[in-house]
Amino acid sequence: MRFSIAVNAMWVAGYGSRLAAATCIGTQHVAWVLHHQSGSYCLPHIGSTSSSWLSDKKVTSFSRSAFTSFTNKIHKRHYAIGTDGDSDDDIMSDSEFENSVFFRRKMLEKDQLDSLRVNLYPGSNDDVIKKINEANSVQEVFDQIERCGDYPTAEHLSQAIVTLWDLQKVYGRYGYDCFMITKNEINQFLEKILNHPMFEKLSVCLEAVCEDLNNSSLSSMLLYLSKLGVSNHSPVMQKLTLVCMDRMDGFNLTALSRLSVYLRDQGVKAFFLQSKLLPLIASKLDDCLDADEFHMVSICFNSTKRLITRPLLKKYLVLVQKKLNEGFFEICDPRITLKVIKLLDYPEFSSRHKLLQPLMLCLGKNFHSLSVVQVMDLSNYFHSSREPLDVFHKICQYSINMISEAKISGGRPDILCLAPFTSLKMRNYFERLIVEQLEEKDFHEYIMVIFKALRYFKTSNPKLCDAFWIKSMKSVEEELKSIPHHFLGMKEMTRRKVYQRYMYFNNNLGGTYRNFALERTMSTLLMKDLETCCGFLPNKVASMAAFIIGYSSREGIPESVYEKVILCGPQFSIYDTMSISRGMQISLALNRKNLQRKLMQQITTICRMLDARTEEFLKMAKSLTEIINLTRGYLNRRGSPRTFTFDRIISAFSPHLDELNSRYIKEICLCLTTTLYLAPEILEAVSEYILKNKKYILTDTMEVVLTCFYCIGYTPKNVEQLLTICTNSFLQENHHMRGLSILQMCLAMNMYGYLPTEIIRSVFNLKFMDQLDEEIENCYSKATYPLRVRHMLMELNRAVCLDHPEENIPWFHEKYCEDFLETVPVPTSVFHSEVHQALAQLVGGPEVVRANVHTPYYYLLDFEFVLDGSSNPVPVKEYAPSTPRNSKSQKKIAVENKHGHRRVAVILRRENHYCTNSRQLLGRHQVECRHLELMGYTVVEVPHFIWYSMAHATQEDKMQYLKDQIFPAR
Repeated sequence: MRFSIAVNAMWVAGYGSRLAAATCIGTQHVAWVLHHQSGSYCLPHIGSTSSSWLSDKKVTSFSRSAFTSFTNKIHKRHYAIGTDGDSDDDIMSDSEFENSVFFRRKMLEKDQLDSLRVNLYPGSNDDVIKKINEANSVQEVFDQIERCGDYPTAEHLSQAIVTLWDLQKVYGRYGYDCFMITKNEINQFLEKILNHPMFEKLSVCLEAVCEDLNNSSLSSMLLYLSKLGVSNHSPVMQKLTLVCMDRMDGFNLTALSRLSVYLRDQGVKAFFLQSKLLPLIASKLDDCLDADEFHMVSICFNSTKRLITRPLLKKYLVLVQKKLNEGFFEICDPRITLKVIKLLDYPEFSSRHKLLQPLMLCLGKNFHSLSVVQVMDLSNYFHSSREPLDVFHKICQYSINMISEAKISGGRPDILCLAPFTSLKMRNYFERLIVEQLEEKDFHEYIMVIFKALRYFKTSNPKLCDAFWIKSMKSVEEELKSIPHHFLGMKEMTRRKVYQRYMYFNNNLGGTYRNFALERTMSTLLMKDLETCCGFLPNKVASMAAFIIGYSSREGIPESVYEKVILCGPQFSIYDTMSISRGMQISLALNRKNLQRKLMQQITTICRMLDARTEEFLKMAKSLTEIINLTRGYLNRRGSPRTFTFDRIISAFSPHLDELNSRYIKEICLCLTTTLYLAPEILEAVSEYILKNKKYILTDTMEVVLTCFYCIGYTPKNVEQLLTICTNSFLQENHHMRGLSILQMCLAMNMYGYLPTEIIRSVFNLKFMDQLDEEIENCYSKATYPLRVRHMLMELNRAVCLDHPEENIPWFHEKYCEDFLETVPVPTSVFHSEVHQALAQLVGGPEVVRANVHTPYYYLLDFEFVLDGSSNPVPVKEYAPSTPRNSKSQKKIAVENKHGHRRVAVILRRENHYCTNSRQLLGRHQVECRHLELMGYTVVEVPHFIWYSMAHATQEDKMQYLKDQIFPAR
């Protein structure tokens, strides 16, 4: 039986009829044919007609039309707000379930074939070894071994094994380059090699002579036979393993690195060998390592990172720092730097972030030398820290260039990886690219990157989302069917790429997208898996139960699932508690209006169990990653920020604040913004980090920080420096930000009375209003996002008019505010009634005191009255007409006070006006007080905690308190 790698490659690629007569075509011919034919196999763009079934356009335009109505440039547009959407808040990220790296397609030029070859014996003069190493087909390799007779040498056999793997790389990579060879077809190709009679001879002969192999070849055989698919239970692999154990102490770094890569994929059974491997690797750190040796050490550590101890990691970090100081990473091969970054990016290494930033900066300096695959790797690592800024700029520019090239030559699905670094205006292009990829036979390899692209662009196209999720589920099931033997937990692990990402598709479920077919089918499959041996593994139970809990019926969680969660709860890891918490968050959100008693009891019991686990984890938390994950889980299951557990979580942050980076800062600030929890030590550390690392931080990170400060009402010590840095960054980088983020950042800066003219003019112009309209038209949260943008724009418009009247920005939200007030109920409470009654006794009745009054610019006052120069109340009829309700003139909007008169605004400060753990007034209420004073009011605040304090227990005490506030002693 003779077969050629080239014939097989061409046959799978569709050239079988043309090259069927060929018997032995070399790799150089494969290279030439595919190099010159690949252009004709690029996926074409899908035009508007073919993708029209995936279009769903609703226009929601308000900002430009409202703004231009005051600049005499009125644009008529359709006003409509859909009901299918989701809120845009994002405290969750998908990083916690990204456990596998995307299997990227490789790009290979025809002159790079030699780099794929591994020559185990470069100095050998043996003709057989030379011919095997130069073989261009599988058959040539087998022919050479056959010519050796019944007793080929260990060198011949080992070089043959390595060359077979090299030929597979040629086949696979060229197929990937042309979008024709899939993973399954690679497996079929390898299966043909393994079933060939000559390969059986290779294995038998190698078993007999494996002791003759040198150390480097010995470790190579374990690695490459495993890659080819030879079972670890086969006689040859067991014999090689025994020989390896005997000789391991004498292995050099080359042999150690290959052995470590082999052991990496062998599961628990390989831990014993890995534990013997680590001391050998550690001993090499004391040597003076050149570039190749350092690279191999990094490979070894990457392969054994689960077993690396803290002292060993510290020793490695010292070596990395030394090489940084020497300038090694500025001139070395980018592969070495990427390998180090990959190792340090491991979440369990708490001190990794101190070196990640300078390492990525070194790659930024040599960005021109990076390959496509290396840029994609770098982009993945960038998401782990969200810095430095220079690398972000270069990846963004690279993305622009790649997309421009793809538009001309045809779209490569690889560029989907770069979607988060592109402009939101590219949404339509990427949606077309996703539609094309949905029809590809290797679609399951792209589920992760398409998921990220769809989530980044927040598409409003439900048909595209439906097509993606149904195709994802089907492709995963087809992949499982193509695998003859399943190991324990394999089905769950394979399906996880679909069901767990689906749980994070809509971040906070404000207007939930749902695919009911996927939910029903996946729940059934996971229920079946839970009944197997997989149901005894706590991490599998947590992952599968999370989905079932999230999308189970409102009557309650299936009893069998509930019992397994309770049984496995004491064994859950931090990640497991976070998974279960996400499932409960979804369940509570989907059943908000009709929560059945049984479901509530089940969730309450699970929450108590998870809270207890959280307390245990906090006692031994070793990194900021662990604490953030515990915080996510606690908040997802609606944990209160007023509990002892949450206080413990916040206090656990303090010892780890030296581990901060931009991603952690974003997570922490979103947590504090959500809970309105005042943590000055953490906020000051965040502020100081920005001041020290201003050159490396993205503007959207600064926006999250300022928004957190604004919501909590916190003023950092170096606020002026912070605002200057944020202003400079905003003016340079705001084109990367969403419209809502820009509005939030401006409003936060204005809390400190700081909003430069350049920023005001960059927002209040027709171009930015058009940007808002475009975002709203294409947003996926039609039920919530447009309303949030509109209200935020109104608040910023009001703030600029009051705090910066010199800018002459028109007030163009009069009609919006009038319509909005019609939907807001009049506040009533016992607190309100008691204060009203006390004011009536102290100041006067309805003829002088007004309740629930709307001021100019539409602030709501609980009570309002006017006192003359002698502190006597003025009748309402004398001062009420002074508020020009229907006037659109900015100059007439301020209240009019006669000389000596005081217009008093009484504001009731309820519990939700303050931070959850402090009497700190929230930012928007601080701004409200300032604005009321600017409009001419004397503001009197009545906090609920003072009104109902023991010091004001009687009515006389309350009356005296109000009197002291309204009529202060002179």
